[in-house]
Amino acid sequence: MAYPSGVMDTLILILHPVFALIVIGLMLKQYRYRKRRLELRGKEAKEERTRHEELGELTYILAISVVVVGFLANTLNGLADGESATAVVPSHLHGWFGILGLILLTILVRKGRLTKAQREAGESFSLERERHGRASDIIVILMVIHAFLGFIYLFQLVR
Repeated sequence: MAYPSGVMDTLILILHPVFALIVIGLMLKQYRYRKRRLELRGKEAKEERTRHEELGELTYILAISVVVVGFLANTLNGLADGESATAVVPSHLHGWFGILGLILLTILVRKGRLTKAQREAGESFSLERERHGRASDIIVILMVIHAFLGFIYLFQLVR
């Protein structure tokens, strides 16, 4: 079934923010773990930590996917407007924040993996855990700014 061009453009355009809202929800759930872990003890704490680590890996993969979908939507939108293949390059601050966010999220995930490796090796991991937590603070702040910029950018695209 062939869809009118406008319908497909709209679906592609809306896919990124909808998918991003899911990832934002997962990231906020991950962020709340920092407070919850102080309240848990024993087996319950270990199970919650394991869930946090597994959900962190899934969230990272989904965040990469959201960025890819964003680039795809931006490229297709640019090509539909008659731009060249350079449409893949972000033309709005929101796109650049997405790249920065993905870099910072990669650092966050690496710090989390390092914390886990040090803990499992019986080494001191408190410094890495603290860095992991501080990185999450920065990412949550940037995530809010990024989402706001995306909201503004979406209105520019829809007009």
